[in-house]
Amino acid sequence: MIARFQKSLIFRMGALMIAMVSLAMITMLASFFISESAEKDAEAVNIAGSLRMQSYRMQARLLTLDTPPSDFVAALTRQFAERIENPVLVAEAMKDDSSELHRQFMQVRESWENDVSGFIATYAHNPDRRVADQLGEKIDKFVDEIDNLVQLYQIRAEDRIENLRLIQISALFLTFALVSFSLLILHHHVELPLRSLTQNARKIARGDFSDRLEVKNDDELGLLAETFNQMSDALSEMYESLETRVKNKTQALKRSNDSLNFLYHLAREVSEKTHENIDFQAWLEELTSITAVGGVELCLKTPEAVIPYEHIRNDYMTELPSSCQRQECEKCMVEKAQVCRDNDEVQVRYPLIKEGVQYGVIVCTLRNSQYLESWQHQLLQSFSDQVAVALSLKNQGDQERRVSLMNERNVIARELHDSLAQSLSYLKIQVARLTRALQSKQVEDEQIDGITAELKEGITSAYRQLRELLTTFRLSISEKGLHAAILHTVEQLTEQSTNVKIVLDYRVEDIPFSPNEEIHLLQITREALQNAVRHSQGNLVTVSLHSDPKKKVTLAIIDNGVGIPEDPEKLNHYGLAIMRERTRNLHGELAIQRIPEGGTAVLFSFTPSYLQERKISYAE
Repeated sequence: MIARFQKSLIFRMGALMIAMVSLAMITMLASFFISESAEKDAEAVNIAGSLRMQSYRMQARLLTLDTPPSDFVAALTRQFAERIENPVLVAEAMKDDSSELHRQFMQVRESWENDVSGFIATYAHNPDRRVADQLGEKIDKFVDEIDNLVQLYQIRAEDRIENLRLIQISALFLTFALVSFSLLILHHHVELPLRSLTQNARKIARGDFSDRLEVKNDDELGLLAETFNQMSDALSEMYESLETRVKNKTQALKRSNDSLNFLYHLAREVSEKTHENIDFQAWLEELTSITAVGGVELCLKTPEAVIPYEHIRNDYMTELPSSCQRQECEKCMVEKAQVCRDNDEVQVRYPLIKEGVQYGVIVCTLRNSQYLESWQHQLLQSFSDQVAVALSLKNQGDQERRVSLMNERNVIARELHDSLAQSLSYLKIQVARLTRALQSKQVEDEQIDGITAELKEGITSAYRQLRELLTTFRLSISEKGLHAAILHTVEQLTEQSTNVKIVLDYRVEDIPFSPNEEIHLLQITREALQNAVRHSQGNLVTVSLHSDPKKKVTLAIIDNGVGIPEDPEKLNHYGLAIMRERTRNLHGELAIQRIPEGGTAVLFSFTPSYLQERKISYAE
């Protein structure tokens, strides 16, 4: 714990700060103490120097007096003694008993007390020339000692100033060294690690987790660098995991999108090609490319059969499965999706069933420990449902075409019976009359000519009826709709009869007629127009097609001719029966009326099938 604390960056920075503060404190304290101790040095030097002047003054005063008074001498010696015993001089001299200053001070004091002061007293009692000369020698020697003392005091003061200078210079160099060491520590332990951490943080911010910090310091920044490396590893793993998950999600979304597009185009093609042959091979190849399942085969059969009439495989299957080679087809005709094992193969079978009718099976053969994922199973199941719907719609369309063909044959048979059959019966009767007339010997030529004329008229009428029937059977509705078909019929009849004007008033654009209703309306309109143009003897025919507020449709063909005869069921009016037949097919009402002002009105009204279906649904 202590070693770890000592390696702490905070501890190091704190130690450096404490060292700097301590150095500054020591320098200031040393400077303070030296300055404090040197405060009296100048005074001591000054007082010591004044001893020389005092010695010379004392000698001069003594020598100027022939007989110096005793009190005067005592005052001089007392003043000198007080000056030499000055506390400043004594304190500085007594600080170190072994110092040269101490010895010199003691020598000066001893010379004064034992030699100079006594000799002054002797001179005061006996002031002769010889004693004066000796006094001068004594004082000169004493002054030399004082000079040495003054020099020592000066040296002491200079030493203190030198020590202060040395301390300050040393403190300056130590401070510089400590600051340099601190900067070096900061550079290696703070700046470089922080720079690496900053660069690594910027890279992490840009999403680059590959860089690793190489900070070996066992401190806070080292711990932070190690934590950064661990964080980078964790973030790198997390990002790789996220990228993998995003990649997987993207692939899953792409598969889902491809599957939805495939099913959408499949459903659209199924709805658009109900009466066409479907390219199941192309469907199977596209399914294989999406699911990446190699062995997929499509077996198609009729609802009554067991053995398929068509066996469709993708390009990945080089040979039939063993069960197909053995023609064990009944095993594959399951009622719901099953997983079966056949030798070393695993087969997943999806039946093609729609409304309880089976149209075949889709067999997915898995090898080499393959397995179907959930989305593959769902796509194969949806594909099998769409194929079943397509086959069911095709079968239903075939049935509808069969029924339509039978109905059309019945219509043709009825129209042939109502038209040509009547004409042929009429001709047969005329032939019988002609035969009897020829066998009779009393027949007149006028009677034979009449019968022959009626035969010619019947043949001409039958031929015309046959052409009209053929024209009627060829009627069709183009993509432009019922309006264009009726307009085309009006134009044809107008060209054939230039003396008759036909006016069309079409107001049922908002009615969604079924194809069957459009055919019946067109044929009723054509029959009524042909009768009006041929038999009315008028010059104007009006065709009106409109609906009332309840959407009930009314077709009115009105001419301004002579009007329909009282007995219209003659040879030339066989089309009335055809119109009545079509009226019954549309569950409508047909009325043929004479107009008092002249002319004939053919009125046909019915309720469109979409309204009838709506009424049925409302009733339910």
